[in-house]
Amino acid sequence: MIFGPIEIQFFYRYFFSKRSGSVVRSMARISWLATMIGVFSLIVVASIMNGFNRSIRTRLLSVQPHIVVTAGGDGVDEAALKKIRKVLTDLGLKTEPFIQQDVIVRSLDGRFSGGVIKGTSNKGVQSFMMRLMRARDHHTPSLEDLDFTALGPKEVILGSDLAANLNVFEGDEVMVIPPETLLMPAGTPPRFERMRVRDIVNTDIQDLDSQLVLYSFGNLAHGLHEPLRFRSPLQEDKGYEIRLSAPENAETVAGEIRAGLAKLNVHTTVETWGDRNHALFFALKLEKLAMMTFLGLSVLITSFSLITVLVMLLSQKRKEIGLLMALGLSQKATRALFMKMGLILAGMGMFFGLLLGLGASLFLAHYPLQILPDVYYDSSLPSEVHYVFVAAVGVGCLILAFVSAYWPVRHYLSRAPAENLRQFVVE
Repeated sequence: MIFGPIEIQFFYRYFFSKRSGSVVRSMARISWLATMIGVFSLIVVASIMNGFNRSIRTRLLSVQPHIVVTAGGDGVDEAALKKIRKVLTDLGLKTEPFIQQDVIVRSLDGRFSGGVIKGTSNKGVQSFMMRLMRARDHHTPSLEDLDFTALGPKEVILGSDLAANLNVFEGDEVMVIPPETLLMPAGTPPRFERMRVRDIVNTDIQDLDSQLVLYSFGNLAHGLHEPLRFRSPLQEDKGYEIRLSAPENAETVAGEIRAGLAKLNVHTTVETWGDRNHALFFALKLEKLAMMTFLGLSVLITSFSLITVLVMLLSQKRKEIGLLMALGLSQKATRALFMKMGLILAGMGMFFGLLLGLGASLFLAHYPLQILPDVYYDSSLPSEVHYVFVAAVGVGCLILAFVSAYWPVRHYLSRAPAENLRQFVVE
């Protein structure tokens, strides 16, 4: 469908010139402005949602392992851990051992808070801190950049929110208490361990910052036997954490791990980073779907304004249309002329909406605005443009514009020229 100078001239005179009438002219302006705003909003909101998903995903992958192989504490012995280690080694995976359990953390001034204490090797602590620095400063740090090379025997790293709840600072001491201590008979001395806060970290992940208690159990050969009094063999989890060079392959690697463990008859739990954050990403997906649905409906509603403009135009210009057809313009050519006029009107809104939406999204992608409060995962307003989605929006708007223009043109131009001219002669 080619738009020539005739179509453009008719479009201007019938929609935006003084001869078109104030009502048609006003409705035409409202129509293309509404289309532009709807397309602009759809692209910008979709890009911002994509940016939030990328930001949250990057932040989670910077501090969380890609795969966690966990063996429950009840009935798990060193032989089972060695089998797990063998399977992971045979697959060529880099692993870090860990021990994890729920605890109560108490400051010396009597403040309590629940936490999850996690023990790993010195290498694992260094890797965690380096990943955190890389996510925060956006560069790859070296070991010299760390404030320490290893944690002491009774030193811990606390999450920022947990430290704030306890009102403790670096260098203070906290008591780590197993939960079952609360159920002991009165008069029984409680089990606890005094630990010194070596560092306080902020991961910008609320669940982690409000519960994290990280300590080092030393070397792998002796770490699982560290005599710390808060440890509870019946409730602690032991296992290995795995990080991959390509996190998107986590499901495939996890399947290989499950198959290898099944052959050795080892009962474990293998979770990927997607499994551990399934509820979060599902909520983000539903939120994006809901917002795109409502914004898409707003663009659909603007198509009705295009129908209104064409109906009003064809009703007012019925005599002129009959005269054009009487002068030799065929019914097919007349339909094509007004169809093109409707498409130009919708195309103006779509083009400027795509242009402004894409420009705003690319600007936010390179210069994110720091306007959000700290309660969000990211205080900036990120953006990530998916060009396939932008193209799909453009194609969808074209189809919608074609359908919106086709119905009134076909309905009002189905009459013979004599019927329109008869009204002209009578008047």
